[in-house]
Amino acid sequence: MSRGSRVALLVAAVVATVAITAGSGSAAKPPPPSPTPPSPTPSVPPGGGSTAKWTVMVYMSGDNNLEDYIVKDLELELAAMGSTPNVQVTALADRGPGFDTSRGDWQTTKLYHPTQGMLADAPSAVADWGERNMGSSQTLKDFVTWSKANYPADHYVLYFWGHGWGWHPDWTMEDKSSGTGDGLNPDEIKSVLPSLGPIDVVGYDACNMAQIEILNLWNGTATALAASQEYVNMDGIEYDQVIAKLNANPAMTADQVAVATAASATFEVTFSAMAVDSRYLALRNAVNDWSVALKNSLGSQKSAITRGFQNAKSFWQAPTDKDLYDLAKQINAQVSDATVKAKGTAVMTAVENLVLFRRFTGKAYNMVHGITITGITRPVEKNADWTYYHSLGFAQSTGWDEFEDQLAT
Repeated sequence: MSRGSRVALLVAAVVATVAITAGSGSAAKPPPPSPTPPSPTPSVPPGGGSTAKWTVMVYMSGDNNLEDYIVKDLELELAAMGSTPNVQVTALADRGPGFDTSRGDWQTTKLYHPTQGMLADAPSAVADWGERNMGSSQTLKDFVTWSKANYPADHYVLYFWGHGWGWHPDWTMEDKSSGTGDGLNPDEIKSVLPSLGPIDVVGYDACNMAQIEILNLWNGTATALAASQEYVNMDGIEYDQVIAKLNANPAMTADQVAVATAASATFEVTFSAMAVDSRYLALRNAVNDWSVALKNSLGSQKSAITRGFQNAKSFWQAPTDKDLYDLAKQINAQVSDATVKAKGTAVMTAVENLVLFRRFTGKAYNMVHGITITGITRPVEKNADWTYYHSLGFAQSTGWDEFEDQLAT
């Protein structure tokens, strides 16, 4: 069994959705974290310290109601095979009070270098970094920097394990012990991307992260990304399967690792793998052109466009998330403007070209194509989160937010 059920978050997510439509703001940021403790001297990795083919880095934010699954995933998945000469594994795991007392009930932020059969207890940790805020970009930077320095590899995978809600502030990698429930927001990640260096694959073991806004964030840093359009339940990414495939074929490409990641999540209702390198730019340009056409047609097509939004596939915990392909398809079915139709068709083609792999479960998801986009249609949805949306790189590089501002009036 994989990491924890997000079902415990569903009630909170519904409340959050109501709060967003009522115009509530995001939580205030906590004070900066204390300086990083000195990095420990690593034990010599298998293979005598030589450069591995892959280093798999797992950023595990369990200082919340997912705590019960930190120990399980460390032991049953990351330590199922552990680190090998070709595939090194590192994990930064944070726990908190209230949900799990196993393995000595440790509650701080511990650094692990999983080996086969390792117990997720305090003595097995390479280091204890004290109470670190997993919603801080400094913590992310410290972890990736440590992993690359101590377990260098030809290629790197970075997985985010925890709560998520796409670009929305203070949800992704939520850390309750930060005092305000801080999250690792896109602007914070963007601020440290130059320090992280190249990362071949990014994976989100978290709810509602397969958004074009998140793809845009990693464009220029990563090659491929794997995530779910919908909530992620109790299984998520099966790390043991991905690590086993990497060991069987260390020559796997970034695309293949992203596909293997998405394919491992067989118990989730949606999961997809997408390219986020230069191939992503065709989709961003297509959405920008579509945005302009949509905005220019609002005078005569607003009602038809709104119906398209209403008919497009949305997601349980994120009703303003729309499947991008289906949104273009539904709008095309409603409008009469030839330019809008042509630009919408170009978006659908670009989505199909960018998505490397997609899976869905059941008829309720048979129209999803792997990527969501944020869509607001009502003035009440122009809240504090929407104000933050304007600062995203995706909004700044396309006309999508400008079109949405006009639509939701």
